[in-house]
Amino acid sequence: METSRSPRTAAWVVGAACVGALLAYGVMRAFPDLSLFDVGSQDRDAEIVSSITREEQVVLLSLGIQGIAEQSETGSFLGMDVPGTGRSSFVQYGFNAKLGIEGSDVRIDRAGEDELVISVPEFIFIGHDDESFRTVVEDNGVLSWVTPQIDTVEMINNVLDEGGQDQYIDENREILEDQARAFYTAIVTSIDPTVALRFEFR
Repeated sequence: METSRSPRTAAWVVGAACVGALLAYGVMRAFPDLSLFDVGSQDRDAEIVSSITREEQVVLLSLGIQGIAEQSETGSFLGMDVPGTGRSSFVQYGFNAKLGIEGSDVRIDRAGEDELVISVPEFIFIGHDDESFRTVVEDNGVLSWVTPQIDTVEMINNVLDEGGQDQYIDENREILEDQARAFYTAIVTSIDPTVALRFEFR
């Protein structure tokens, strides 16, 4: 035969629940940074992700580029170069190249309780400024009038083409990786200095 719970037992259970609730409230009041439901960790993660995954391009390195581009043309007849028909142009150039990444392509994954993995996308040539180009030497043979003029604008475009841009990235990849680590480490540690970071470069 099933016995019913006595009024005294029921009152004891209700009282214990109230005491537990009061104790939890007191702990939360005494330690406001303590979360029973780990909300603080989630808020911290959201803040880190929001700070890192920017929509704009991130400039990590600015290079001062200087050089001289050369182009030569020679007139020919029946497949043979004709002496005296040569043209040569030498263009001196200088500009600042900006290298970096697409901020929106940065990815963040949790690798442990206090470790994040930051996946950095491929480095890109973002742009250039402070350009200067001038022809420093033109060497034309006595019969150069039979040879088409050298297009200095095309020479300038060749200096700034994608092949040249890729070269700047390849030559400075190690510096770019160091700059990316320093840039994102500074952002994360300003929010939570206890988080460990691991970087992966695509």
